[in-house]
Amino acid sequence: MPALSQEDLIFWEQNGYVVVRGAVPPGNCRVAAEAVWEFLGMNSADPDTWYPDPPRRNIMVEMFHHQALWDNRQAPKIHEAFSQIWETDRLWVSLDRASLNPPQREQYAYTGPFLHWDFDLTRPVQLLVQGVLYLTDTAADQGAFACIPGFHHHLLPWLANLPQDVDPREEVRKRHA
Repeated sequence: MPALSQEDLIFWEQNGYVVVRGAVPPGNCRVAAEAVWEFLGMNSADPDTWYPDPPRRNIMVEMFHHQALWDNRQAPKIHEAFSQIWETDRLWVSLDRASLNPPQREQYAYTGPFLHWDFDLTRPVQLLVQGVLYLTDTAADQGAFACIPGFHHHLLPWLANLPQDVDPREEVRKRHA
C-alpha cells in the first residue's frame, strides 16, 4: 500500500505539504527522541533539565550521524512517500539534524514558528522537497513547521515582481506575522 493516497498527492500538489501519519514505527521515534535528549545532556522525565542557563541559542540540535536518525531516514514509509512525490525510487538521503523545543515557560518563550527558506534566492530558484519528522505527538497548532499553503505556485512570479531592494524573507515575515 502506498504511503500517500491519491487524495494525499492532490493535497500535496495544491498546498505544497502533506502529512504522512505513522511514517516510522513508534519504537523508532522513542529511540531517536531519547538520543536527542542524551546528546543535549537533558532528562526527558525532568523538566528542570530542559531549560539550561544560559539558554540554548535555538531549537536546532547539531546531531547528524546517530544511528537512530539514520533508521528514520531509511524507514520504508518515508522512502515510499518521497518516491511518490519525486516519481522515482532513486533517492538521495540528505544529512540533516534534529531539534528540541521544550514547552514555553515564563522564562522561556519560543519565538517561532517562522518561515524558513532552505534555498538561495539570489540564484535561479529550484523548489526542493524536505521532511519534518515529529518524534512525539504534536498538535496541529504547535511545532516548528510553518508554511503558506499553496505559495509554491506563486513564488516565482512573486519574486520576479519584488523591487530589487526588498528582502523576500523579510517581506513574507511582515505580511504573515
